[in-house]
Formats: sequence, structure tokens, C-alpha cells
Amino acid sequence: MSTRFLGSAITGTSHLSKDIPCQDAWQVTKKSSGVVACLSDGAGSAVHSHIGSRLLVDTVCQALAQTISTDENTLSRIEGAISQVRDEVSKQGPLSDYHATLCGIVTNNNGSLVFHIGDGLIIGVNPDDWSDFVVSEPENGEFAETTYFFTLPDWQSHLRYICAPERYKLWFLMSDGAASFSALTNPYRPTENFLLPVHQYLKSVDSMTGEQALANTLKDPRTDVITSDDKTLVWLFNE
Repeated sequence: MSTRFLGSAITGTSHLSKDIPCQDAWQVTKKSSGVVACLSDGAGSAVHSHIGSRLLVDTVCQALAQTISTDENTLSRIEGAISQVRDEVSKQGPLSDYHATLCGIVTNNNGSLVFHIGDGLIIGVNPDDWSDFVVSEPENGEFAETTYFFTLPDWQSHLRYICAPERYKLWFLMSDGAASFSALTNPYRPTENFLLPVHQYLKSVDSMTGEQALANTLKDPRTDVITSDDKTLVWLFNE
């Protein structure tokens, strides 16, 4: 399987104005047996959420890349990696200081396994038919502007999985900031006037050009009218 990927995380205007670092983080690990991709959105109210999000994506990707598969053993390794990060940050201070969500995917020749805690959005598309797609939607909390984090006591009850067949070769992982303009809602679905041209362009250029173009797209002032949050988008294509 030949896989291409690109990603970009852009600091939101609300964070820039307060001199707060980007609290989103992403990581992709590619091996001959498949690919692991993770995205995490740190909570704006948590003082060290940028540390929590970075440690979470790096640890989960590292754990899953050791043996890339989409079987039941992968589920236990995902939970084990999350538990490892929880243990590590709890030694530094309250878990609530490291609140972060998690969007992830493991993909190989057998298909894809999606895993998700909290908000953010994951969309898998059949590139031959954009009406054929699968979505892992955000799970929001009981009150407005709230969601679920890997640092909460009941995190396991909010860890969701989706198994997707091999025909979904194209994947987008988005923080909620990026999802606010990158996808349609009610119901959630890919935007053919945004994600389709993004995909067509990224697959046609080299990685350096694509990475800069993706960053410029997320920095576009028109996106700041829609959201002041951090904006992260990861593109993954199994050619």
C-alpha cells in the first residue's frame, strides 16, 4: 500500500491575541505494513493542554506503529497508550491541566480502524465516489462548548471505534476549528467545494509544496471570520 499524507496546525486568532501556544497536535507514522494518524485538540481552559495533546498523539502513534493492524489487539493497545499518557501527566499535576481530545486512524490493506474521544471530526471517503463516505462525528458534552477528554475519569466510556472497509482510501482528520469550515453538518459530510479541491491539489504536488499550501489555506483570513480557534487538518490518501 502506498500512502501519502500531509498535515498542518495553525494557531487561532484568540490564542495569538493572548500569547497562548497552539493547543492542537498531530502525528502520522508510516510503516510498510500501514499508517497510523492521530490528531488531538487541547482544551482552551487547561493550562498544559498543548503538552497533553502532543504527548497523546506521539504516544498513541508510537504504540500502534509497532505492529500495524486493525484487529481486536489494536483496541487494547490504543487503550494502553492512552492509559500510559494519563499516568505520565498525572505525575506532573492534575489531569485536568492536560485536557485534550483524540481523533485517530489505523489503516492498512485490510481496511481502517477509526478511534475517537470528544470533538473533532474524521471523514473517510471513497475517492471514486464522493457520495460514499464514513464519518466519526464529534461527541459534545451536556453543555454548550463542552466535550470529552482522555483525562476524564470516564474516558473509556467515550472512546468510540469504527471499522471501515478498504474502499475508503481517503481520510481527513480535523480539529473542531478546522471542521467549522471544512465539512458540512446536519448531517456531517464532506464538502466537495472545499475538501475535494484540497485533495485534488495535494495529490498532484510534492510534499513541501502541499504542506505550504495547506498551511496557507488554514491561515486564510476568511477562516478567521468563522473561527478564532486553532485549526488543524490532516490529509491521508492510500493510492
